[in-house]
Amino acid sequence: MAMATNAAGLAKVVPEPLAGPVFNPRMGLYLQYPPSWLAEDHWMLELANVAYRRVDWADLNPEPGVYTFEEVLGPDFEEWVVKRGLRVAFRVMCQNMHSNKDYVTPKWVFEAGVPGVKHKALKGQMQTNPVFWHPRYLELQGEFVKALGAYLDGKPGMEFMDIGSIGEWGEMHLARWTPEQLASTGHSHTAYVTAYRRMIDAYARAFPNTMVFLNVGGPNNQTINDYAALRGLHFRQDGLKPGGASYDCGEWLYKPYSQRGVLCNFEFHASYQGMVEKKWDLTETIDAALDTPISYLNTNLGTFGKETSQIVQEQLRRAAMKVGYRLSPVEIRHTPYLPFSGQRKGRFIVRSTWRNEGLAAPTQSLAVQWILRDQNGHVVSTALVYPEVPATAWWPGTDYVVNGMLAIPAGARRGRYRLAVTMLDPEAKQTINLAIKGEQDDGSYAIAELEAKQRAVPAESVLYHESFEEGAGGWGPSVEGIEVAVANDAAKEGKQSLRIFGTKGPGWNYAVAALPEEVPAFSLCLLTAWVKVDKVNPVKRAPYMKLGINDAEDTWITNANTNRYDT
Repeated sequence: MAMATNAAGLAKVVPEPLAGPVFNPRMGLYLQYPPSWLAEDHWMLELANVAYRRVDWADLNPEPGVYTFEEVLGPDFEEWVVKRGLRVAFRVMCQNMHSNKDYVTPKWVFEAGVPGVKHKALKGQMQTNPVFWHPRYLELQGEFVKALGAYLDGKPGMEFMDIGSIGEWGEMHLARWTPEQLASTGHSHTAYVTAYRRMIDAYARAFPNTMVFLNVGGPNNQTINDYAALRGLHFRQDGLKPGGASYDCGEWLYKPYSQRGVLCNFEFHASYQGMVEKKWDLTETIDAALDTPISYLNTNLGTFGKETSQIVQEQLRRAAMKVGYRLSPVEIRHTPYLPFSGQRKGRFIVRSTWRNEGLAAPTQSLAVQWILRDQNGHVVSTALVYPEVPATAWWPGTDYVVNGMLAIPAGARRGRYRLAVTMLDPEAKQTINLAIKGEQDDGSYAIAELEAKQRAVPAESVLYHESFEEGAGGWGPSVEGIEVAVANDAAKEGKQSLRIFGTKGPGWNYAVAALPEEVPAFSLCLLTAWVKVDKVNPVKRAPYMKLGINDAEDTWITNANTNRYDT
């Protein structure tokens, strides 16, 4: 942590960057089917903290009205959330060629009136799969999704849910379906889109507090993708390989929709061994992923063995440093000491510059909180600041300024004080991990140690006064079309005043002047100005004065407005 004093009298702090990944809600790498025997010091747990599992519908709903959620999914919460402090995510599939079941969708569903078609599974058995666009299927699947949401939505540790209701593995394609099967079951683009909209609606209703991901389709199914976004769902796509994911969706779909608050998620096309066999380069694949605004990345490369390739470790670590948002204050300027008088309240100024070095903006409305503690650790003052540019618009490549002021109580005394900062979602009462060192037990980050200095209580005095008796006093026009001149036909005191006249061109102000250097920084001042008003139009608003205040570099800080003219 470097610290210096700048010319304006503010101390400067440059926090030390964190060298590793940052775990935060609504982002990160995740583990597909992590084994319960995975060692607590396994290198993958340094990069990912979401455990992801897919199950078949038949596993959770073996009979009508019978649900085995706790028996099947409960152990995942116990192992990964309770014991290990991770998060969990799920998908429930209704067609799965990898399953050893004859019925991935429960057999009773077909007995209840849903038509089915036969497909050969990878293990050689024949499977019966449902006609996804049949009304009876949509009805029964909708009932199941409602029950699933009642169990999972809002459960501590629940991170996200995939839609798995339609297609092979719940992805937007109909692998193994023949043209004859499609034709005989009434398949059409309209029927397919309508079915998807039903399931999107069902998941949106059942999971109001959980992120839901749709495995997106190509341009021919863009209407489905768009409807999911309109219903507040997010996008995922497998097939990540050199050059990008399936349909090149990272380019034409992820980039524009991420600007609308849609979270984007990638999954690798194959394991690392499969990529080697296909002669696909993992570095090029990660490059393609990091060129898109993804918030999640599945680590399905086959990483749980002891002999994982060093290349895999290096490339996943590179991804973990970028995927999602990675927020940090890169520079903080503050009052160089803690001012106190023992009689009056004091003020402590903080100006900070923030940066997002991830790939995507957060989708939470975040605030910055400054915390001042005394040498015993007691909180002396806090200031919660909402950035003028919302954190949901904090995209990489731009710096964002957040300014604040802490009120120092009149009872403050000599001693050492510590300044800390935290970023949080106030409504969710959830702190955000920052990409800097210095994290403390409460989730805040140590910024600086300060010495309290007693300040003399000045008598009330005039810091700046101008009556224009000696001329314009340094005031001049600030915009084209305006003129400034001393007038001797009106005055509050003395004989002269300043007349500002003309037709203003583009710009906010009429006239400008520099304050004398004797005005001390951090002063609390009362502004009084006198304006000659000849008459007031009762239909229009009464006039008032607005004074814009800029810093020494002529950067706007704030405005000070008088009350309106009182007739």
